Amino acid sequence: MAELPDLTLEPSIKYLRDSIVLMRKLLSKQIFNSKRANNKGAPVTPLTEKNQLKCLIYVNEQYDGWKEECLRILQSKFDAETHTFAPENEILEALQRSAIVQALNFQNPLKFCRPFLSFKKDEAIAHGVQALDLKLPFGEMEVLQENLDLIKMELGVEHVEVLSAIDLDDLAKAGPLVSLLNQSPPSPGYPTPVFLSR
Repeated sequence: MAELPDLTLEPSIKYLRDSIVLMRKLLSKQIFNSKRANNKGAPVTPLTEKNQLKCLIYVNEQYDGWKEECLRILQSKFDAETHTFAPENEILEALQRSAIVQALNFQNPLKFCRPFLSFKKDEAIAHGVQALDLKLPFGEMEVLQENLDLIKMELGVEHVEVLSAIDLDDLAKAGPLVSLLNQSPPSPGYPTPVFLSR
């Protein structure tokens, strides 16, 4: 009897490919920005040769906070058979009643949450209810760890570490560049690389 196919293989390969493209773009951007004077206040380590860099890849494998709440509301308002959602006003009412969204320090939490809701609704309609899961169907850190040699080769750096964005010790490794993680926090499917001089 043949083994069942691994349904996580294709999405994990796409994740790896997309992550490497993202890391390359951010590396180019960080190298370009480090060559210009930075007047914005965010510390930027001067970068010279790529082979003198190390890359810290921060991963958050599960949605949390307001994004988790948005996903839970969408899960409860999604009909898996018809691939449709309850009316928009019903979703927004549930969001307004949500304790975590009420606690947000934003002028208009609905306006803030709407782009994420819209994005996840489109994904669920196109790909099914699994698009509303709090985690990807595979371990992101595991996929990145298993492909460190490929990542090093693609980025042209000799040292790469895969770290948890929710571990304080791992965050400390970024030093002053931890501010980059605040500006662009990782979320499921979107790791955040930080490049440092070795």
